[in-house]
Amino acid sequence: MTVTNIDAIVVGAGVCGLTSALCLARRGLAVSVVARRLPPATDSCAAGAMWGPFLVDHPEAERWAGEGLTAFRELAAARTAGVTMVHGVEVARGVADPHPWLHLTGDLERCDEWAWPEYRSAWRYTTAVVDMPVYSEYLMAELRAEGVRVEQRELRSLRELSGRAPVIVNCSGSGARRLAGDPGLVPVRGLVVVVRNPGIDTFFAEDGEGPELTYYIPHGDTVVLGSTIEAPGGVALPEAVAAERIRRRCADIEPLLRDAPVIGVRSGRRPVRDRIRLETTTRDGQVVIHNYGHGGGGVTVSWGCGRDVASMVEACLTRLH
Repeated sequence: MTVTNIDAIVVGAGVCGLTSALCLARRGLAVSVVARRLPPATDSCAAGAMWGPFLVDHPEAERWAGEGLTAFRELAAARTAGVTMVHGVEVARGVADPHPWLHLTGDLERCDEWAWPEYRSAWRYTTAVVDMPVYSEYLMAELRAEGVRVEQRELRSLRELSGRAPVIVNCSGSGARRLAGDPGLVPVRGLVVVVRNPGIDTFFAEDGEGPELTYYIPHGDTVVLGSTIEAPGGVALPEAVAAERIRRRCADIEPLLRDAPVIGVRSGRRPVRDRIRLETTTRDGQVVIHNYGHGGGGVTVSWGCGRDVASMVEACLTRLH
């Protein structure tokens, strides 16, 4: 069946899929979303989450990140999307420099002194922290307001959508390993613990690549404690053990967290790739724009990637017509 009143179908309802769909709709394009899981059951809803570089790489990534930070500052000012600007500290176990992107925050400064002897470097800055279940519902509400249809459906192949729209936008996250036939995409599981906020208003983040990282991120009445980095094929700790280790590490940094009541444990898979895949391809006559492989930086680059997707779709439609 051919559908002619849809300009693009977005596959995936994680943060990059929803944001891409919203960017398309705000350009006046007719768009629909197809996804196996919808918020709050997506991997994105399990994230910490805060703006910053983590397991993400692409020559355009810093530009995308800068666009994202600007967007999140605007959303934080509106106070309707679960986004807050929070000051905090990032640390490293070795002698290290802050990631170059962090200069985009405008208030990055090195720390001369800090309270944790196991770390040798530290710096402070203000960034956007995003309550992902709340933010994902905000994106869904914005899509509904734009008249975007969201369909929950599991696809076995992108070919199932061939002919349904001139352009398919593949934002399937870890699912792209199967849907795009991409063995270079690795789903890396992460676990976080959500506790009631005992009075914390700053974040703490450890710079590194795991397999265990210590961070806590306040989201109003709750704090998200993290995390694990569990690649496929490794020996994963039982959830209860991993959660207790996370709580203990965070409490060693901030004693207020020691007795904070646990609200829940969340886990999701980070779609890690050597480089974000954002490109236009054609398969069996069907135009497919791939937008996946954002690693732990999906929130950070979502607006920049989404706007580029919208421009790419517009360019494709111009050529097709």
